[in-house]
Amino acid sequence: MKTRAFSILFTASLGLLLVPLAGCQNHDSAISTQRDADGKTTIHVDGDKVDQNFEQANKDLKAAGQELKQGAQEVGGAIQRGAEKVDEKVGPVAREVLNDASVTAKVKARLMADPDVAALHIDVDTADGQVTLKGTVSTADERAEAEKLANHTEGVKSVVNLIQVAGSGS
Repeated sequence: MKTRAFSILFTASLGLLLVPLAGCQNHDSAISTQRDADGKTTIHVDGDKVDQNFEQANKDLKAAGQELKQGAQEVGGAIQRGAEKVDEKVGPVAREVLNDASVTAKVKARLMADPDVAALHIDVDTADGQVTLKGTVSTADERAEAEKLANHTEGVKSVVNLIQVAGSGS
């Protein structure tokens, strides 16, 4: 599709460049020259033919402009369709990644806001709405509080609590 659009634009542009030369290609030229026997050159300009050539060049220019506009519209449509396809395939994945990052940030913020939780010692990871808590805390209550905070955060579907209690074997 890119190649077709490029060739349409190239052809239209080339046409625009050649329009001024259209009058020069005409055998029935608006300008004629003659040399007399002494070598003196006389130039005759036919105003009516100049006007006709100008009108024809103007028509050709308008037609080329329409073709160029149509080609630009086709390119624009192709770009729009391509963007829609990208959004269709990449959009859901990107939204999920952004959503997971948002959930992680919300959980981390809630942990930081709670004075009973040592949030700096807890790592939070989110995948498809499932939050995994890892790290080490001082007490079992602190571990339970961190899990409770994560569970009650918007966007969290489930929590896997891998937090270790310092001094405990579990």
